Amino acid sequence: MKKRLLMLSLAAILVLSAFVLVGCNQEEEAPDLDAGSDSNVETHIALADVVSGDGLTITVATEPTYPPFQSREGGEVVGFDIDLVKAIAEELGAEVEFTFLEWDALLTALSADSRDFDFAASAMTIRPDRAETILFSDPYFVSVQALAVPSDSSVNSIADVGEGFRVAVQNGTTGHIFATENLEEKGAVVRPYQGGQECFLALASGEVDGVIIDLPVAVNQAALGDFDLKTILIPQADQEHFGLAFGKSRTDLAYAVNDALAAIIADGTYAEIYARWIDADNDPVMP
Repeated sequence: MKKRLLMLSLAAILVLSAFVLVGCNQEEEAPDLDAGSDSNVETHIALADVVSGDGLTITVATEPTYPPFQSREGGEVVGFDIDLVKAIAEELGAEVEFTFLEWDALLTALSADSRDFDFAASAMTIRPDRAETILFSDPYFVSVQALAVPSDSSVNSIADVGEGFRVAVQNGTTGHIFATENLEEKGAVVRPYQGGQECFLALASGEVDGVIIDLPVAVNQAALGDFDLKTILIPQADQEHFGLAFGKSRTDLAYAVNDALAAIIADGTYAEIYARWIDADNDPVMP
């Protein structure tokens, strides 16, 4: 069981951010994959027709440096996204196998409609630019960007970030985009890293002064207690919706996954996974 943030409820922060950010969301919703009555997984497709390999196993790509969504522990990959995919696979009557890619390589493979895996589960925000080359599932998680700094930092809001402030971001993510578009003009130095955990290692070693990353990831890092952090909500950052990501040709599989996602939300499985990894004390904040 993950440690919980001692002072703040993540669900409460996300609810607050939904009110603060209303009208500011610039992301694109997932494409409408509703196929009507034919979308039922038992009648719409044969799973073996749309997945790679033996037709009995779904191969899912992920970038495993982003707890609590996906990370490696004791030789296994674990996290919210991992358990979500396992539940979806079970609903579809399939096994699941995970393959690991760095973030940039993951985006490239999806855009190229790679057949090396069936879809990706990696806390990926649905964005108009990505949706040009990537097919997204229905949204499954609400997030927002946050700034993590040492607890003794003089920075107490994003407005305090200025000339010479060194900020770590995961390369190619929405945190990277936000920092580049909003902080470089204030003189901040944006330093991209390949993985989310690398960003926090850079902060711990003094290479950077702060990290901009998804709020649940910052909260998770603060709760681990490896070093003292404070997590600062960024009011002007867009609220984000995560989606499972497919190559553009994988429409039939996306139909089936959306059906399965809706089923595990309806039967309470999603809430159990949310309690296990995100917040045990509050109901999920749904897209």
